[in-house]
Amino acid sequence: MVRSIRDIQAELKKGIVQPVYLLYGTEALLIDDLVQRIQDTALPQGVDDFNYMRFHYDEQPVQLAVHEAETVPFLSERKLILVQNCGAFTSAKSPRVDHDPDALQAYLENPAPYSTLILTVLAEKLDERKKLTKTAQQKAAVIPFTSLKEPECREWVAGEVKRQGSSITHDGIARLVLSVGTNLRLLRSEIEKLTLYAGPGGTIDEATVDELATRTMEQNVFVFLDEVVRLRMERAMRMMYDLLKNKEEPIKLLFLIARQVRMMLQVKLQSGRGYNINQIAQQLGVHSYPAKIAGEQGARYSVKELEKLLFDLAELDYKIKTGQIGDRAALEMFLLSLPHKVTGASRQRA
Repeated sequence: MVRSIRDIQAELKKGIVQPVYLLYGTEALLIDDLVQRIQDTALPQGVDDFNYMRFHYDEQPVQLAVHEAETVPFLSERKLILVQNCGAFTSAKSPRVDHDPDALQAYLENPAPYSTLILTVLAEKLDERKKLTKTAQQKAAVIPFTSLKEPECREWVAGEVKRQGSSITHDGIARLVLSVGTNLRLLRSEIEKLTLYAGPGGTIDEATVDELATRTMEQNVFVFLDEVVRLRMERAMRMMYDLLKNKEEPIKLLFLIARQVRMMLQVKLQSGRGYNINQIAQQLGVHSYPAKIAGEQGARYSVKELEKLLFDLAELDYKIKTGQIGDRAALEMFLLSLPHKVTGASRQRA
């Protein structure tokens, strides 16, 4: 039956291990973490070559894993068998390997009491038309690992930082997710670096993330846009020059600023009409996370201010295209004049 991650973790804390687990989804890091938790509970005496067998569906026939699961453990109460990326539960095929799905089907219907079989599937969905999938949903513990939503990702970051012995501020979490994205492996790697810098009991804040977090060029641009619309012009100017040194085109940065301001205005207008962020994101054809960020950024401005910024950006674009001003000079002029284009209230909210 389908189970939640928290339910399974609660069972494992009590020492309860199921005979068969089917873990599927796109969050490979969370799948790996749960596999490790199951391993630690099923084999508390430690891993050995006799009682922990690993197979990969693309390299070895699944019936070999079934045979190992049926074999009595050696000098141990239980054995653990892991089959990675088991495509038997999807429409994918493994042309290099001759699998016997009937063997797996028979085992799911009557698993060995002394073995724990873990089947992982790196796919968003299972093929529910298959008999194997239907049997697993009846007989095994089936745990989905869907992509974390932005609030869940922030919660995961806070928990991971705490697990590694430090703490992180709300702004630090927001900046880390903004800078690195929601890939959990990348986030864990950055958190390890940040907690090492902060030390046991130390606190990671926004400045620490800005100083240490590794960003791709795309993420650097995203952070640059955030600094611009938050009117933190000293940081924005430094980032602009860094981006230009790394061959980003000024005209592209102006285009991205205009696109972000337009999204801020659209989200602000639609929110005022009673639409929630998911509905607005669907209307705009974007993911809910950038729409949510645009909404938070747009709260700093009035509708008239955003409309005026779009007008000024369109005017700069015209001057660039007609040769009246260079694109780099236009970008610098817009950034330097931006704090004067908004009210004191907007600057204070920044």
